[in-house]
Amino acid sequence: MNTKIKKILIWISSLLAAGVLVSAGLVLGWRKGLPLRLVDHFSLGSLQEDAIYMEDCLECHTGEDHHRCTTCHDEHGAVEFADLPFYNLIALRGDVPRPGFIEINQITPDQDHHGTYLKLLDFLADQGVKDFLSVTLTSRDGGFVTVSKENITEQALLLPYMDGIRFAAEDLHVSTWLKGITGMIVVGEQQNLVIHGEPTSPGRLLLGPTRLVIVENARVMFASKIDGEIREAETAARVWGAALSDLVPMGEFSTLIVRDGAGEEHRYSPGEIQLATLVPQVEGLTLVFPGEPRSVWVKDVIALDWEE
Repeated sequence: MNTKIKKILIWISSLLAAGVLVSAGLVLGWRKGLPLRLVDHFSLGSLQEDAIYMEDCLECHTGEDHHRCTTCHDEHGAVEFADLPFYNLIALRGDVPRPGFIEINQITPDQDHHGTYLKLLDFLADQGVKDFLSVTLTSRDGGFVTVSKENITEQALLLPYMDGIRFAAEDLHVSTWLKGITGMIVVGEQQNLVIHGEPTSPGRLLLGPTRLVIVENARVMFASKIDGEIREAETAARVWGAALSDLVPMGEFSTLIVRDGAGEEHRYSPGEIQLATLVPQVEGLTLVFPGEPRSVWVKDVIALDWEE
């Protein structure tokens, strides 16, 4: 038997073996109740693509989880919009190098991460947060969840949810799985603020009594090119922090002493600090005076004390 005939016989044998395996699979699937009629409605390419997605899901879930559409949609939220920037923001506050706001699309969808999620620990590391004690997550519906560092594992994930972010962790109680996250408050190990001899930090302050204050009020005018009329409006901003009235014994001292990182002291009477608020900002913990310009705010506050 020449080589050419041998090759033909081997090819026919392989084809018959593959046919037997496929037939056996179809019969087994039919006996198990699998919806084999799907091949009449969907192309093999579509079914292959869905199978690949299911395989990705098995990185976090067991095969038994895949029993209905809501299994994935309730957790991940409708669909993923890859490369579509949403302007929803998450506030990162507390003991972090760069407090401020982060756009949703900078977190996820993130096609560089398998399965389109971002581990919470990786996100914090990307923001320069390494040594911390806890992270508090807040959501748009008023949710408030604090998780200590030792309870944050590789299973703690930030996932796409509608036009925002949700938090989920397979090894934490489901009540901690917040949807529509609006902010994170980090409490660090260092306590770089001293209040009347007691060490604390901006992150710790934000977990206590806080307030929103309106700053930088301004009246703006605009002359319309349509009808020539001049119209006015008022603009302002809101900042969030710890009110001094909740941190110092108002009415029990004559002078409040505020020290900044440059070594300067700023002295105030009780009446001057009625609405003053400590706000974590990029420049450091800032003593904000609502109604006053930024030029009188005290940046990089490191200590508060008072004289009776």
